[in-house]
Amino acid sequence: MNFTLIDMENWERKECFNHFMTVAKSTYSLTVNMDITYLMTFIKQHNLRLYPTFTWIITRALNQHVEFKTCYDLNHQLGYYDEISPCYSILDDQTKIMDSMTTPYDQNFKNFYIQMTTDLDNYKTSKHKTDFLPNFFLVSCLPWLSYTSFDVNNQSDYDFLLPMVTWGKYFEQQDKILMPLTLQVHHAVCDGYHCSLFYKDVETVLAHPEHYLI
Repeated sequence: MNFTLIDMENWERKECFNHFMTVAKSTYSLTVNMDITYLMTFIKQHNLRLYPTFTWIITRALNQHVEFKTCYDLNHQLGYYDEISPCYSILDDQTKIMDSMTTPYDQNFKNFYIQMTTDLDNYKTSKHKTDFLPNFFLVSCLPWLSYTSFDVNNQSDYDFLLPMVTWGKYFEQQDKILMPLTLQVHHAVCDGYHCSLFYKDVETVLAHPEHYLI
């Protein structure tokens, strides 16, 4: 995990960054219904679990673009990580309170899948929690309901710049299986154009899971 500092004086996004960090400090979210028809067929054929599989898909998409990896490090220096990893929610079956786990990203799907399923199973059986990783983005899943929009209301002094990704319960519509997927970003580092690239990358894997999840 490497962190590259940004040279603010020569950064092409300097003016935009300063505007959305001072004058119009804001985050925003987009929700898109994703077609997971082929993915659901694939994971059933290969006995895969949806949560770790889809977590890898969205993590891969975010890691394709430096804008999603731009943030402050632990010393509050602005820069970007070479890779970011998911910090994902997990439900405590007894208390019904959400906890958080982090699994390091691996470009190899199988490696990541094995590690995340192991982490999930260890938590379920022994409440074992994984170590904190500073290069994390937030992941949550609402498998109990489908929705049309989702937004986290942040504090006005909010300077967590990494993305938050959420998805809900999938549903059938016109012979397709659709699932709402929400991407929330800080406007200082990400514009709508970058969000469109994220969704396009996710769609690519969903359309051809056999090319990526093997």
